[in-house]
Amino acid sequence: MSDALKITNLSFHFNEQSDSRFFGGVNASFPANALHFIRGKNGAGKSTLFRIIRGQVFSDEFIEGTICIGEKEYKLTNQERRKALANTVRMVSQKFDHMLADQFTFTQNLQLATMPHNPHLETFKENYTIPKLVERFGIDFEVPVGMLSGGQRQILAILMALQKPTSILLLDEPTAALDDKNGAMVMSFIKDLLKANKKLTVLIICHDMDLVEEYATRDYYFINVADDDTRTIERTSLKS
Repeated sequence: MSDALKITNLSFHFNEQSDSRFFGGVNASFPANALHFIRGKNGAGKSTLFRIIRGQVFSDEFIEGTICIGEKEYKLTNQERRKALANTVRMVSQKFDHMLADQFTFTQNLQLATMPHNPHLETFKENYTIPKLVERFGIDFEVPVGMLSGGQRQILAILMALQKPTSILLLDEPTAALDDKNGAMVMSFIKDLLKANKKLTVLIICHDMDLVEEYATRDYYFINVADDDTRTIERTSLKS
């Protein structure tokens, strides 16, 4: 299986003047069209890793290495190449509700996601996409989304992120705020989404090991913190 995402020789410092590396010579690869879980203790760097994969590096930070998505290589030292990552990597944060307009319907929220940053009061256009696989989750597309369950709203947030071309989808604890029923709904949707979209690869930050064992295929990724506080990423096999 080919790699959808490959990180090579990633070194990262929060302060360009500091000799202390946060990530030190990280190498990691993520096979295509699969669901990958990222684990690690609080403060290990999971959110920072996602920020780097999205190409978001602040002016006072130092970074080296490359990210390859499919056949395209992005040198992280090059600001323009880092920004280009945003054209193919999407993310839904833990606070996914911030993406949604409660007073609008499911379809209206999807329409909002397709609009440019400065729409100049353009009318909604019928260019959003609702995959057929959504139908089995009992979502009423024409009621205000504030009336939907947490799982249905998380599905909407994911679909909004996918309204633009996406190779890599990053999800930060997508079930953390949900009960078991809604969490299972979201994970089932993500699995169906991967089956329907062969060009998509999903990375999930997850603290719940039971969830990892249920939905991961062969392994997961663990951010390890060494004695010198430098982070590396280790692929860890699940017990059979």
